[in-house]
Amino acid sequence: MTDFDLKTAVNVMQWLVTGGVALYAHVTARAAATAADVTKVSERVTALEAQLRHLPDHNLVAGLAGDMKAVKAELQAMQKAMTEAISPLARSVDRINEHLLTRK
Repeated sequence: MTDFDLKTAVNVMQWLVTGGVALYAHVTARAAATAADVTKVSERVTALEAQLRHLPDHNLVAGLAGDMKAVKAELQAMQKAMTEAISPLARSVDRINEHLLTRK
């Protein structure tokens, strides 16, 4: 082998090793970035699961909806009773008002 062939072979080997190191560094960096992303997503999922544990389930929501309907019906009945109770008083106040306005 001549000096030129040996130099060329060393240069080619140097470029191959440099390329291999660069490829290894790139793959390692991507793996680390992917691991960091997976860790972040895992933390977010854990936080969401913790928040979801505090939310009411379907049965509780259905029970609350039934209770709200009962309260609404009770309020409507009370409103009707109040209207019926106040109606004669309103008529009396209207008559007194009319009397006071026409008395002059």
